Amino acid sequence: MEKSHALRKFIKGFILIATIVIISLLIFFFYKTEVTINVDDYTYNLPFGINSKYRVVQGYGGLFSHIHIAALDFEMPEGTPIFAARDGILYMYKDDSNEGGPFPKYQKQANYIIIKHDDGSYGCYWHLKFKGVLIRSGHIKKGQLIGYSGRTGFVMQPHLHFSVKRKLNYEMNSFVKTKFRTSVDTEFLTVGNVYERTAE
Repeated sequence: MEKSHALRKFIKGFILIATIVIISLLIFFFYKTEVTINVDDYTYNLPFGINSKYRVVQGYGGLFSHIHIAALDFEMPEGTPIFAARDGILYMYKDDSNEGGPFPKYQKQANYIIIKHDDGSYGCYWHLKFKGVLIRSGHIKKGQLIGYSGRTGFVMQPHLHFSVKRKLNYEMNSFVKTKFRTSVDTEFLTVGNVYERTAE
């Protein structure tokens, strides 16, 4: 009788803890903080290969590292080819880091590519692999292979962080929300959904 009572008590406790964990994870991954109202009129390519599809694991205003930031994280294995989402000139890059982890102390260890667009905005591709930048100067065409994804910087898992900024800082209104051409339509991307890039 005592064993049966102890088992029921254990099961109730386990269910309570599991419920709290699930609710916490849902809030963590799907709750959004306020972000900019700025919207870019341009239609971007998805920043990965044709016929490839990836899930957005953190969207605009996400609680892990996107608080008040209009940026998108695409879950993808390290070494995934990254393609330019828009034409521009290579503005800056870094690919000498092989460090990353789930703590803010790793933030400055991220490898990246920044492309300056013809309207003066910047396309930012973050968390690239060590020595994962392929373009080091000059003009870049939309759809051109530019590098490889990784897990450098402030990350929990390998992914590509993509954002467009009017100024290169982290103020909320330096960012702009962007729409993409997907296999379905031209749309703004949302967390939890999988998006496929098709040929133009």
